[in-house]
Amino acid sequence: MGFNLMSVGMMEERGAEVSFKGGKTIIKISDKVAACGTRKSGLSHLDMAPLSDMAAVACLQLWHERLGHVNVAGVKRIIKNKDIDGLKCSYMAVKDVCKPCMYGKAAMTPVHSAGKGRVTRRLQLVHSDLGGPMSEPLRGGALYFSTFTDDFSRWTAVVFLQRKSDLLSEYKKWLTKAQLHTGTKIKVLRSDNGGEYVSNAFKALHNENGTTHQTTVPDTPQQNRVAERLNRVLVEMARTMMRHKDVDQEFWADAIKTAVEIKNRVTSRALPVGKTPFELWIGNMPNVNHMRVLRSTCWVVLHKSHTDGKFGDKAAKGVFLGYPYGSKAYNVILDDGKVVKARSVVFAETDVSKVEEVAEELPEDEVVEVETGLRSASDGEDENADKDDKDDKQDHGSDKSAGDNKGSGSSQDTLRRSGRARRPPVEYRRPVGLVAHEAPATYVQAVRGTEPAKWKICWTVMLVADSTGGSRMDDGR
Repeated sequence: MGFNLMSVGMMEERGAEVSFKGGKTIIKISDKVAACGTRKSGLSHLDMAPLSDMAAVACLQLWHERLGHVNVAGVKRIIKNKDIDGLKCSYMAVKDVCKPCMYGKAAMTPVHSAGKGRVTRRLQLVHSDLGGPMSEPLRGGALYFSTFTDDFSRWTAVVFLQRKSDLLSEYKKWLTKAQLHTGTKIKVLRSDNGGEYVSNAFKALHNENGTTHQTTVPDTPQQNRVAERLNRVLVEMARTMMRHKDVDQEFWADAIKTAVEIKNRVTSRALPVGKTPFELWIGNMPNVNHMRVLRSTCWVVLHKSHTDGKFGDKAAKGVFLGYPYGSKAYNVILDDGKVVKARSVVFAETDVSKVEEVAEELPEDEVVEVETGLRSASDGEDENADKDDKDDKQDHGSDKSAGDNKGSGSSQDTLRRSGRARRPPVEYRRPVGLVAHEAPATYVQAVRGTEPAKWKICWTVMLVADSTGGSRMDDGR
């Protein structure tokens, strides 16, 4: 350069762009940074950086590209906090749209919740979706099911279809009942873009009733998340109940209907605290006292006109199928394959019934009598013991002779009979009874030297220490 001063006006005439921001001066030629300056003492001084330090004048867009198109906000945060060395940026500007980022990192717009747009009355918004086809058809040939859920109460109704085209007729039946029940007309129906929902017949029905039909954007089931999530919950509940009782898959409709019955009678986070769909739709608090485990064994009490004479069976065995709509009864399939609707039903909801036997405890004095009786029921052994006891009383010198055999300096006494009064044993010396057929033969013989068959309950022999430090056999204990 031939001069040490550069005119901003002359640079603009030559096609350069000059900008001043944050004490920095940026000079661009053909949209590329040509030079940078720093404001000092009222003048902008050109930054004379060597070629090896060109990173000092790189702009934010260049660093965004150098760092593999990382998030621009992240690069700004690193520069501001000086988290890494060597990242110096003189021009904090980026392109409005980075085309490589659009092709490589484009994402779907998130679907936000309705929030404050919640409806305030019944049938103001109804969600619907179709589920199926199922792996096994019903007895009537149905392979699909469809749900209609009121957004205000989250009350759900389910219908079963042989073909998707049957949805229109089932929807008309449900719509008539729902509008008569609430006294209002449906305002908005929300569904996906399935052909069964967007047919000309469906459109004509909407026009006739003045209903607005809202459909989801293709490949965006999140917009119909209430119905989509409901179908998943119902299928999971049905699968679990069927697995609990090992039910064949051909009975999936019974499980789905039972799941809907349960769902309408339990609380939900989507509803006010303590409220259920049943209460918001019907107006009364639900009662679940009648509910039983699906596919439980049961017995239908037969009317006297169906019994076989005076001594015929008064009940028929069957399996619980579910709850019939509009009746206070149970659907039961009998062992002969006939499906009946009955009110008087006895259920066996658990597979195994355990009856606990509680041993009757005897009073303390009775325990003592039992122990005394056991000692006197030993097939003649006690008679010999009493005889030996009498002999000991008659032989006054027996103890003395035994003591002489041991010696005067011995600390051990001879085995002798105690003359103390008999008293019941204390808790820590509770007698142990062994039944003959439960005790090992060797143990019984070791105690008394007799065969187990002769003993109903054996004695327990204890070796206790007396006051002199010796040991003696405590008889009868």
